[in-house]
Amino acid sequence: MLPSCLMKRWLGVLILCVASVGGARPNNRGEAVAVLDQFMQGRTGINAAINRVQFLGEEAYVSGELIFAYRRNSNPKLREQILEFLASLGVRDREVERVFLSALASPELGEVMAGARGLGRIRSAEGVKPLIALLADPKLGPRREAARALGSIGKPAAGGPLLKAAKTETDLDLKVMMISAAGKSGDRKQIPALEALLKDESESTRLASAQGLCLMGAAKCAQFAGKLLASADENERLQGVMLFEGAAVKVSGPQLTPMLKDTNDKVRARAARLLVQGGDKKALDWLVIESAKGKGEARLVYEDELERLHLTDEQRQAILKKAGLQ
Repeated sequence: MLPSCLMKRWLGVLILCVASVGGARPNNRGEAVAVLDQFMQGRTGINAAINRVQFLGEEAYVSGELIFAYRRNSNPKLREQILEFLASLGVRDREVERVFLSALASPELGEVMAGARGLGRIRSAEGVKPLIALLADPKLGPRREAARALGSIGKPAAGGPLLKAAKTETDLDLKVMMISAAGKSGDRKQIPALEALLKDESESTRLASAQGLCLMGAAKCAQFAGKLLASADENERLQGVMLFEGAAVKVSGPQLTPMLKDTNDKVRARAARLLVQGGDKKALDWLVIESAKGKGEARLVYEDELERLHLTDEQRQAILKKAGLQ
């Protein structure tokens, strides 16, 4: 049930919104109030509420109200959902950061994990130290979320601790995540340790360390990736392409641009998407045009990659018009 103090606060805002005239924002604010009301009372699911708030463009306002609700609610399940809501909105605000940091000290496992996810989502520099401490948590969930968050934050201070934690991690999937996160940290002092892991008996470990080296633009990356990209096996070529996920185009360009001529649509489309995310604007035009030319299942492959780029209809139409395809 919605706390009375929160209801009064939202009711006051709603009255102001109704009284306002002109412009779209008052209407959006009023609807955001209604969405929050329904969420807090359990009448709207969290995903639906998040999607609606993002559509309305009211992330900052809603984040403030969620913080207000979190600090005045004692229901562990609802507090966890509020944190998940906050994390999904991704608003970079000092008060939001403080809530996530405080959640790491909660006795509730769900709150700890949600707090870690939130710190990763807003790339909190202040969250690095407590997240590193969480890598030693006896429970798998907090360790996993801490590693994922540190990878998202991408601060060199986390590189060494992540590789140290990976040495003793018993869960293989999490070990791989820690190695990959160490690469995302940008700590070049860890290059020798990552190079040593290229000889590990686990293929997953070798690929994770290679990805870390590629993210840092290390020389051994080109050597390791080159063998995969030149393979006759399309799955191995796709593995080689994926080594550059998250890499800047100045690093990925020399390796991935030639893959746009690959015989396999999935390899071509994935390479293009990673080039776009790395900063290559021409690769976006290429991907849109290839999708327009594609037929049947082949077109679906390109559309799947475009969907991950959240391209608007206007952007797509502009590219096709420029290419004379509309």
